[in-house]
Amino acid sequence: MSDDRPAWARRIAAERAARDWSQRDAVRALRAHAKEELPADDSLIRQWKRWESGQIPNEFYRPLIAAVFGTVTHALFPAPARRDGDREILAASGMETLEIVSRLNRSDVDAATLDALRITTDRLCSEYPFMPSEQLLIEGRQWLRRVVELHSKSLTLSQHREVLALSGWLALLVGCVEYDTGARHAAESTRQAALSLATEADHAEIAG
Repeated sequence: MSDDRPAWARRIAAERAARDWSQRDAVRALRAHAKEELPADDSLIRQWKRWESGQIPNEFYRPLIAAVFGTVTHALFPAPARRDGDREILAASGMETLEIVSRLNRSDVDAATLDALRITTDRLCSEYPFMPSEQLLIEGRQWLRRVVELHSKSLTLSQHREVLALSGWLALLVGCVEYDTGARHAAESTRQAALSLATEADHAEIAG
């Protein structure tokens, strides 16, 4: 049976379940992050049920819910993107993001997974002028970590060069966002890492 809820609603439910929390536990955690008094528990639990069913929280509750799960608002409730990355990946590879992440845990990597990673990398880089910096930095670092971990897998020579190139592009993206947000030291370290990856992959465009 398909789950038509928005991704953020599914994630809220999954994050709560991963912590073995009841909805009452989640409401208590929500209250702990609020600086002002919230409605009674029973009222908040009813509201939490509506959120998990797909009713979008208002701007007051979104940052509180994000704080409960240790993230930032835009990472849990993404701003509208210029491109529909999930749709592009699904159309090109037949895989959703969760399946890609699952495939990355295997001992070897197939062509479809690399295609999906290329589309993901291209989508993130194209969102640089549009996506909020916090959200882009979190997503960029997550995908960079996943791609870098592929270096320990069983790869052919061409796959190894492809993974190096993807790592380089993602490192450049992360470095640019770090620079823009004032993390100049981190940005320089990331830039050096991107240059090293470009040199190893013999990729002149990234090195430039």
